[in-house]
Amino acid sequence: MSKRAQISMNTIVYVAIALLVLVLLVAFTTGGLGKLFGQVAETGLDEIDAAKSQCSSFCATTKLQISSQGTNAWLTSQYCRKDFSIDITGSGEEAVLKCWEDPIFVKCTAKVSTPTRTISLSNDECDETTYLITTS
Repeated sequence: MSKRAQISMNTIVYVAIALLVLVLLVAFTTGGLGKLFGQVAETGLDEIDAAKSQCSSFCATTKLQISSQGTNAWLTSQYCRKDFSIDITGSGEEAVLKCWEDPIFVKCTAKVSTPTRTISLSNDECDETTYLITTS
């Protein structure tokens, strides 16, 4: 390339960089950049998906606790006790939900065998007033 073409190419690169900086400066000062980053932040993990993940983890932990501590660990488990405040409709009003309630809907069951019977536990037994041990 000749000297003149090289200078021309440098000029084009400098002008392109200057235009990019100018566009970013205008977008930042008018708030357009904030809207862009706000939309990027909205694509993060959904509250319901996060609750489902936690409930699945709580269920696995509860099953381990039952095998080592007995069936009494069921009532005090995080699976039975954790409340999730989630804005389901997007209206700003949060509903208090348990792991097994819709739309989280993570069911957890455990069976414990003893020499005389098999004890089945599910989300129905999380309420102390309805705590039933079924045998089979």
